[in-house]
Amino acid sequence: MPEVILYIAASLDGYIARPDGSVGWLDEISEPESGSTEDYGYGEFFAGVGFVLMGRVTYEQVLSFGVDYPYAATQGYVFSGTRAGERDEYVQFVSGEDIPGLVEDLKGRGEGNIWLVGGGLLVREFLTLELVDRIELFILPVILGDGIPLFPPATSQRSLELEDSQSYANGMVRLTYTRPAGT
Repeated sequence: MPEVILYIAASLDGYIARPDGSVGWLDEISEPESGSTEDYGYGEFFAGVGFVLMGRVTYEQVLSFGVDYPYAATQGYVFSGTRAGERDEYVQFVSGEDIPGLVEDLKGRGEGNIWLVGGGLLVREFLTLELVDRIELFILPVILGDGIPLFPPATSQRSLELEDSQSYANGMVRLTYTRPAGT
């Protein structure tokens, strides 16, 4: 059955973006060796994704990168209180009123995993509703000191099981967590 996967990078001190929402610091992490084409498993991960979910602010940030929209070939849903019911060339805008119903519908289609891209408030809501099946967390060797937290205040406590970990030569660490069986 398809899973809801939070696949995301964070700084060592737990931020997913700078206070202004910028993520340029992700590009500042050195590659393990010159000319490396390491994608850290992204290609394999994305090949299994059927749907992309994100908040409106995250969506607008992705559009501001000045490159082609990277998920154009994947069905996308953006949670927005102001644009729900609209559609643009890439995504359908939805309200956050029936997140469990949307997730159930997408899983029922059997068209691949559901990537919860972000941001932090949407992540908190999905965790509160116990809809995240797996977390693929990349910890980057940088301390931002301030920014948008991966887990905003009021995120409820969760116990997770470590499924896998991997370290990379550039200091990055990938941690894979799943919900405990039966939850």
